[in-house]
Amino acid sequence: MNTQTIKKVLLLIISIVGINLIGGLSAVFAGDIASKYAQLTKPPLSPPPPTFGIVWPILYCLIGISLYFLITSRSTSIKKTALILFTVQLFVNFIWSIIFFAGNAFWFGFIVIIVLDILVGYLIIYAYQINKYAACLLVPYFIWILFATYLTLGTAILN
Repeated sequence: MNTQTIKKVLLLIISIVGINLIGGLSAVFAGDIASKYAQLTKPPLSPPPPTFGIVWPILYCLIGISLYFLITSRSTSIKKTALILFTVQLFVNFIWSIIFFAGNAFWFGFIVIIVLDILVGYLIIYAYQINKYAACLLVPYFIWILFATYLTLGTAILN
């Protein structure tokens, strides 16, 4: 392998692992999510707790790969905006579970996840103009957080 290929592989690994670490750190700050989730009155279609432990690492891998494609894509006039959107949505994603689970602020969590939905929607639009693969990799994440928005609203109403 040449040096350029090694650098790209390392960047891909760092992107995937870094996003997963950020997600894991958010869960640590949110406290005992499984216990809190079990105590909530949940809306219909709420998945069983193990689902989240399967889905989120997969989504974080896809998000990390998307980040890699964005970083390594040619520079365009909107690449900086896309990377800023990526960073902001990642921060909002990070704080959501802390607000919702550690803070028991269900309605504020609903507002935060609406903001996340909007940010990720815009990110996909910008990413598509830079790298179609980066945008497509974000679509499962977007669908999942739209479902999470339903769950958040239902939980806020029922609790």
